[in-house]
Amino acid sequence: MCNGSESSSSSNNPGSGKHAVPTSVAGPIVNPAVPLSRSIAVAATPDPASAADQPDAASLQQDSPASALTPCHFDFRGGCYVITYRPTGSPVTFEGTLRVDRSAPDGGSDNIIVSGDLYTAPAAHDAVVPVAVPTPAAGDETGEDEAAAEVRGPSVAAAVSAVDSPVLPAVTKRPQIPIFARSRYHSYLRVTSVTVPAVPTSHGVCRITLVAEQYNYTQPPAGQHLGTFPTGPSRTVTIKLRKAAAPPPFSLTGGPYFEGRLLVSGVDKGSVRLGWVSRFFRRASVEIDTLAGAVRPAPVPDGAGGMEFFDTIFAKIGWQMGFVNDQTNIPVPAGVNATNCWSSADLHNLMTTVRNPSTNLDKEWRIHLIVVPAKLGCGRGVMYDQIGVPREACASFSDDGYPTGDSLNFGAAANQKQRDVPRAYLRSATHEITHTLNQIHQEQETAADNSIMTTTPSVADVLGGPTSGAPGVFPDQINLAHNTTVRHHLNHMPDPVIRPGGWPFASWFPTGAPQASDRHLFDQSELELVVTCAPERVALGQPVELAWTLTNRSASALMVPNDVSIEALFGAITITDGEGRMRPVRPFVIRCDHAKIDVLEPGQSVSATSRVFWSSAGFAFERPGRYRVTVSITWSAQGVPVGVERGVDAFIEFPTNDADNRAAGLVMHPEVGKWVALGGGAYHLDEAVRRLLELSSTPAGDADGSGPRLLKGFNGLLPNRERAAAAPTARATRRPTRPTRGRPGGGGKRSR
Repeated sequence: MCNGSESSSSSNNPGSGKHAVPTSVAGPIVNPAVPLSRSIAVAATPDPASAADQPDAASLQQDSPASALTPCHFDFRGGCYVITYRPTGSPVTFEGTLRVDRSAPDGGSDNIIVSGDLYTAPAAHDAVVPVAVPTPAAGDETGEDEAAAEVRGPSVAAAVSAVDSPVLPAVTKRPQIPIFARSRYHSYLRVTSVTVPAVPTSHGVCRITLVAEQYNYTQPPAGQHLGTFPTGPSRTVTIKLRKAAAPPPFSLTGGPYFEGRLLVSGVDKGSVRLGWVSRFFRRASVEIDTLAGAVRPAPVPDGAGGMEFFDTIFAKIGWQMGFVNDQTNIPVPAGVNATNCWSSADLHNLMTTVRNPSTNLDKEWRIHLIVVPAKLGCGRGVMYDQIGVPREACASFSDDGYPTGDSLNFGAAANQKQRDVPRAYLRSATHEITHTLNQIHQEQETAADNSIMTTTPSVADVLGGPTSGAPGVFPDQINLAHNTTVRHHLNHMPDPVIRPGGWPFASWFPTGAPQASDRHLFDQSELELVVTCAPERVALGQPVELAWTLTNRSASALMVPNDVSIEALFGAITITDGEGRMRPVRPFVIRCDHAKIDVLEPGQSVSATSRVFWSSAGFAFERPGRYRVTVSITWSAQGVPVGVERGVDAFIEFPTNDADNRAAGLVMHPEVGKWVALGGGAYHLDEAVRRLLELSSTPAGDADGSGPRLLKGFNGLLPNRERAAAAPTARATRRPTRPTRGRPGGGGKRSR
């Protein structure tokens, strides 16, 4: 049964209530529950008392003593390095990437943030060799830096042209940022100290010293995607590096190469190699498929004589983002009106069908973007939290756009289609792509601004609103860039959190979902949140209907979210079982096209509902017992984190007969969970259709309890037998495999 609503805020709380909110805060509001490197100042000399300055036999044997008057001349440039660690006496080798970020706006006095990821190397792996690729086209990495002229030894061109060269060099292609298998992820490196000496140390040697906290990763159970990091570092390591001659293929980059030792508490643990490969920090690509009748996003002028597109937008933050225009004029699925609003089930089916099954997310970070027409008022884009794995694909709607009901500040774009407003369209599509990289809205994390991860209506209001302080006109003054907070996350969050096919969306929150408890809370007399759930008696395996209403009980207007649903990301649901274990209920589809912070007049309300059953975090109620269902509404007001929270109790009853047991066994399956999360009608989910048809053949529960009680929770959700019989199976509708083109697939969430 569901008991009445109870507030977790209190007027006795000195931090609650809108009047207690400070006028400003520094830094991002959300503190991720994952290790994350922060800005540090580069030291010219280490602390003499620290382990970083103590001599060790292995390093001293390799170092050549230098004169105290001879400069060290280190080139510890920004970008991505390949790192190899070989523990002494161990058959296991570790490989990965280290990101040296010298251009971060929040990088500190020396503008440096350093982070890294380590993976276990395959058996019998001798040395890390980054993927060899043809020299990139202009605009990619041909002009990495002027330091390209510093390549030691002859250039490739000279080597192959030499009269006395008997054979071609073994490696004639420059390396790029490597991609590693998700199952081999081992640990995250949070670098806390960097010493780059200008002159030799007191021991007469030149060495770069890095001190890093290493967080060992626990892989998720089979069939799941959310692993865990410890709350504190597994150990602290010191890495001492000296300059070395770069072997192929590193010699082809023109960048620095280092060798050295890794120490723990002054004890030498093994050798380290560090080779620079790119001025970018990470790389990924976008595959664009277009339905018949739709128009895909196009490049737009950058105001300086060039053009902006996905690659240049992500290059601003240090990502090498490629793109490929793949399938065009994809046939409209049978039974779908492509110029109407798309159901979640139909769009999920399309994305599942057209994604390339030969995609390999362990060899490439690839995002699948599907473009469909739709119509004005449906939504500008969507991303699903799961197609096959989390965050693979997103969609854009070319014929939806900018209705004045979303904002009165759309200017010349008002009531226009996205296809006719290219700059705003490109921004919207980039917003969805960034959702696939596990980033949330800035109205919730920091504050609405003119950046990619602020929702479109809020961007229009920032540009055109009377108090924004950021003059401009929508769409001409749209800033096609991510803000500092999102840039920091994209560059320095651990690989599993960011990469497509990694962690579920927004799972990097401390409790797996946004909470109001760590924010400035409203008192119920100011902003009242009422939560109800039905039915009162909940059978195991029965979807629960949850509803909530936010009402302004104060005497003045308040700025609050105009959409408090979990799909719009301002609302969040958390389930706590009788033993205190918390499980978030994540939205399977993100829909936030109309969401923004808006005026709520005294006495006015905004409401939302959710069918609580299954999400990418699993089933909400896995076993009988008492649960606490908490709804949190969180956002940022003038850069200050605020929120309201309330919950209800739910009691999941034990099965009382064989029919209940059998029915629960049928519906407690992830495919049925996806069917419910999509609102039904997902006939491409073969296993869900089979199970639900079997359930529907069971007579409804009667007075003596002989039928399954959970059937009442599936009213309107059961498949139609005739349509199920006519629907092609998922296997029959999938895009044919093209073995020569491996790539990663899709993922989903609707926003913007």
